[in-house]
Parts: sequence; C-alpha cells; structure tokens
Amino acid sequence: MKRLTGNLSLQSKLFISIVSIIALASVIGYLFINYSVREAFSTFTVRSFTMQDRVLSQVIVAYYNRTGSLDGVVEFLEQSAVQVPLLLVDPSGKVVYPTDWDTGGHRLTEEELLQGLGIVLPEGERWVLVPYRVSPERAELERVFLGKIRRSLWLAGLAACAFGLLISILLLRQVTRPLKRLDAATRRIAEGNLNERVHIESSDEIGHLAHSFNEMVGSLEDAERVKKRMISDVAHELRTPITAVRSALEGLRDGLIAPTQETFTSLHNRILLLTRLVGDLHQLALADAGQLSIERAPCSLSSVIDGIVETIGAQAEDAELTLSTSMDPDLPPLNVDAHRVEQILLNLLANAIRHTPEGGSIRISAERREDEALISICDTGTGLALVDLPHVFDRFYRSDAARTSFGDASRPEEAAGAGLGLPIAKALVEAHGGRIWAENGVRGGACFRFTLPLPKATT
Repeated sequence: MKRLTGNLSLQSKLFISIVSIIALASVIGYLFINYSVREAFSTFTVRSFTMQDRVLSQVIVAYYNRTGSLDGVVEFLEQSAVQVPLLLVDPSGKVVYPTDWDTGGHRLTEEELLQGLGIVLPEGERWVLVPYRVSPERAELERVFLGKIRRSLWLAGLAACAFGLLISILLLRQVTRPLKRLDAATRRIAEGNLNERVHIESSDEIGHLAHSFNEMVGSLEDAERVKKRMISDVAHELRTPITAVRSALEGLRDGLIAPTQETFTSLHNRILLLTRLVGDLHQLALADAGQLSIERAPCSLSSVIDGIVETIGAQAEDAELTLSTSMDPDLPPLNVDAHRVEQILLNLLANAIRHTPEGGSIRISAERREDEALISICDTGTGLALVDLPHVFDRFYRSDAARTSFGDASRPEEAAGAGLGLPIAKALVEAHGGRIWAENGVRGGACFRFTLPLPKATT
C-alpha cells in the first residue's frame, strides 16, 4: 500500500481518501436506509391488517355460530362496497374470497398460509385469513414501491456524492494551493533566495504556518546578514594587526626599522591582540553551540570582586579613575564558576574604564534580590546613546563615540577593541542561568547589570 501511495501527491491522497469516504458512506447509507424502509414497510403492512384480521375472524366465527355454515360469508364479503383486503382460504388451501382473485383455483403455499390468521371452527375445520399483500398483485405493488425507494436512494446518493466531490475539490484546492506555494518558496529558499515570502490571506492553520514560515525566513535572513557582517568584521579586525605585524617584520627585514625593545614590545602586543581576538571568537562559537564549560562550585562573590579590584586597580589608577565596591552582607555564597564570573567582571570593567574619562569613578555593587544576586558596574562616563542601548551586546557592535572618543590612539592594543567583550559577558551570564542588560544611570554614565541565581537552599 505504501508503494502504491508513496509517489502520489498530497492532493491526490486527500482526493482518494475523500472519494473513498463518500463512496463508503453512500453504500452503507443505502444499505441501512433500504433495509430500514423495507422493514418499516413490512411492519406497517402487518400491523395495518392484524387488527382487521382479528375483527373479521371474530365476525366470521359469529356468523358461523348463528348460521351453522360459512356458505353466506363469501356472498356477504362480495356485497361489500369496498373490497376487503384479505384472502379467505378454505381448509383445502383454496382461495374462496375474493372469488375472482384467481380463476385458476390457485392454492396458497404453506409459507403464504403461515402469514395469515387461522380460524378454527367448532367442527375442527381450519380456515385462514391471509393479508392481501401476499397475493401476486400486492407483492408486485410492494416490489414497485420498494424499487422506487431504491431508485430514489440511488439518485440521492449520486447527488450527494457529486455535491460532496465538488465541495471536496474546492476544499482541496483551498488547502493544497497554499501548501504548493510554501513548497515552491521552500525550494527557492534552499537555492539561497532568502528574500522569498509567502502571501497567504487566511487565519486558519495554513495561514499560521505561512506566518511562521515568513518569520523563519526573516530570522534566516537576519542570521545570514549577521554572519556576513561578522565575517567582514572578523576579517577587518584580523587584517589590521596582521598588516601592522607584517609591515613591522618587513621593515625589520629590510633594515628600515631598528630592532629595538620598543619595536619587539609593539609586535608582541599586536600578537597578544590577535590571540585574544581568536580566543574571544572561540568562546562565542562554543556559546553558540551550547558547549561553554561551566564548572560550578560554591564561592564567595565578595572574594571574587575583591580579587578583581586588586587585579584591575593599577589600570584604574593609571587612568586616574576611582574604583569602589559595595557588597550586601546578606548575600550567600553562589554556586557558580568563579573563573567565568571573573571573566564577566573583567570584560565589563574593561569596558567601563575604556569609556570613563580621567577623574571619573566606577562603582561595583552586589545585592540580593529575591532568588538571585544582582551585580552592577556603573561609571561616570558619557553614558549610552538611546540608539546604542539595544545593540551593546551585539557582536562587533561599536558606536562611533566608542570608536573615536576614548582610548590611546598611539597604542592600538588598548584602543576600542574588537567589540566582543560584552557579547562574551552576555554568553557567560546566560550560561549560568542569569540575565544581563545595560542602562544609563540616574546621574549620568552607563550601568551594566547582571544577575546570577542563588542556591535553592538559600531562597
């Protein structure tokens, strides 16, 4: 069966299924209705004559009791204004009334006699009253009536089938036409045309499918755009330090640059920049694949922050920035990866130091909020432009101000950066089951906040 229907289109399968259902329903309906009509007709005729048979049999017995003979019964029945729809059969099985029913002296069969009502006379003779429907004329009428019923049923069934097929064809077209559009659009998308969209104006499941399809294609188009932009940005970020290293090495080879300590230090810094960029890209690739390694263990958040302040304090002092902390004493130990949390804080602090002018301040705070810990890094810089807020965690995103306002132009390795620190911080926070966002402080500057879940035992 699968081999026969496997190569058929969906429209053909649905059409065959609907035709089969209509045909099966028509046949079953015909058989049921025909049987019901036949039984109802038979029951009606039997019930119509049963009472009449009994009354007439009582009349005949009363007549016999009065006259002592049935000779006048036939004459009495013949004189009736309306022919009585009964057959009177004598003990020999011969029909004596109506007298002209069968001039050939037809005798009823045992089966026909069994359908009648017996009249047993006092002498023991048994006469039978048989409903007129067992007669050939009456049987023919019944056959004609039932035949008309059957023809009517067939005509009604054929009309219902035709109407059902017409409706099914219209419905199949309405269902399969959008699916054909979706199939064609899918093929074009598979060929690389991500601008394809399906226009289906309906609110049913097909319409919802088309809407979801268009959203999926839009997401694919955005992902493709982001991928192309990322490749372009990666190529740009790698090209600059590689070009600088190549130029310096060629200068050293040709004797145009003196092999001084400063030259080798600059080359080393550019190599470190490349190494850091490749490492950042690797971490983002692991985050995209859901393979970031998180080794959780109980640790004190205050200890982690104190270690970060000690590590980055010298850099803050060189930039003439004030670095302060504020810790909630009720904050319990967190079940997190301490090294990853350090990386989050370092990335956020590096961003804050880069964008805070001399004489500014950076504040690190941590507090308990219901079932999570809230960590904030706020600076006194110029803050974030409203147009930049939705994109600060996008990869390689850097506003114009971020590119030009801060950083030492004479030291490229400390300039604005590749724009991967914040996306990495976001990936690490989400890997811990937390949230991260950015906003402008009430008194100016930018605030980057993220949450980490508290252990369930402490909630």
